[in-house]
Parts: sequence; structure tokens; C-alpha cells
Amino acid sequence: MVKFKTRIRYYLIGMSIGLIFVYFMFGNRSCSWLPGNRVKNMIGEKEIIVGDSVLAIMNCMSLSNDDVYAVLKSSGNVEFSKSITNERPKIYHIEGEKEGKIYIVKFALYERIPMVDEGYAEVLSVDYEKRPSECVTSVSNKNKSVLPLPHDDVMAILESNEFRILERATCEMEVYGLSEEDVLAFHKSAKIDIQDSQPRLSPNPIYVLNGTIDNNTYAIEYIVGELKTRISRITGEKPSNCMDL
Repeated sequence: MVKFKTRIRYYLIGMSIGLIFVYFMFGNRSCSWLPGNRVKNMIGEKEIIVGDSVLAIMNCMSLSNDDVYAVLKSSGNVEFSKSITNERPKIYHIEGEKEGKIYIVKFALYERIPMVDEGYAEVLSVDYEKRPSECVTSVSNKNKSVLPLPHDDVMAILESNEFRILERATCEMEVYGLSEEDVLAFHKSAKIDIQDSQPRLSPNPIYVLNGTIDNNTYAIEYIVGELKTRISRITGEKPSNCMDL
């Protein structure tokens, strides 16, 4: 029994030293089991909403949706001592860096309720360590909207598979006089339409992007599958009369 306990003690000591070595060698990269990364993953997996007054402060501080999502990636640091984790919803204080300045994003995490909803996260506030005094707003925070995903992330999702143009979209290309080259390049300069997109639809998320081709405005719908990203619908300034085939 004594020898067994001794072996267990040495094993635990060795494992601890190994974990410390891995951490200092590789930092937080790919260590999803670290508490901070687990928190960031939980928030990032949720739909993130933001109120009008917070958006106004973000604009004043020159912070964008990309900056909010950046703290949920490897660069963000969860400050547990400044977070509130013993209440519902849990409030997390996460810090990032932009142009040499530390900025803070506070998230409320509304966790999943089985059989009711998948939960969501809300951006409660943004701030710099030394906040400019002129960044104030009288706008209400009652109106909430979904925080758009960073453009580069949407591009990566769409381009993760080969594109396929479905029959209805092919019909609409002919009506609007669009080439295949135009349509396949459209997403690179277009912007995501949060209202019409369903990025968390399972098993096939839907993204609608708005943009222009030859100074004409279009919306293109993309359905992301396991093997293909399907261009399913093209909407122009006039009705196409094309039907789903």
C-alpha cells in the first residue's frame, strides 16, 4: 500500500510538471481545457447580442464587432477576479489589446435551457483601461441586435467548401445577366445580412450577403453543407420570377 501511494504521488508530481512545461512552451494555444479558454468557447458558441447604447460607445471608442470577437480568440484574457460567476447570468470580464491599449468587454452568459433555447450571450459594456471622458451616450439600450460575425470568419466559413450554384440561382443569374465569375467572387466584397442570415441553423447554416455587382445591388443566399457551400438564391432590384427547382 505504501509503495502504491508513493507511485501515485510521483505520478501526479510528474504530470503536474509536464502540464506546466506544456503551458510555458505553447501558451494558451489549442488548450481548450484551460478555464479561460473554456469560458471564451462557451461565449463564442452562443449567439451574441448587443444593445444600441453599447454600440454607440463602441463607435465612439473605435471598437468594432471584430474587436469584440477578438477577445474570444487566443488574444483575449479572462479576468476571473473581476468576473461574477456565482450568479445567473454569469458575467465575464475579458481583456484584449488594440494598438497598444487594453480594452475590456463584459459579457453576460445566458446558459442553455434544455428543451427551451440554446442560450445566448450579451455584450454588457466595452471600455478602455483609461476611458475617454467624451464617450457617453443618451441612446437607450432596450433595442438589441445580433452582433455580426467578423467578415474574415464568414469568408472562412463560406470558403471551407467548394461552391455549387443551384438551379434557382442559375436561373436568376440569367435574368440579371450575371456571370459565374461575378457570383463566385461576390462574397469577397459583400457584407453579411444579420437579419436574414441563420448562422446557427443546424445542420446547414444560412448566410445572406448584400453587395453590388456593376453598381447594381444584390443579395445572395448561401447554404453551408458538409461538403459544399450552395449558392441557392440571388435577389436583385427587380423580381426574377425564378422558382425553386
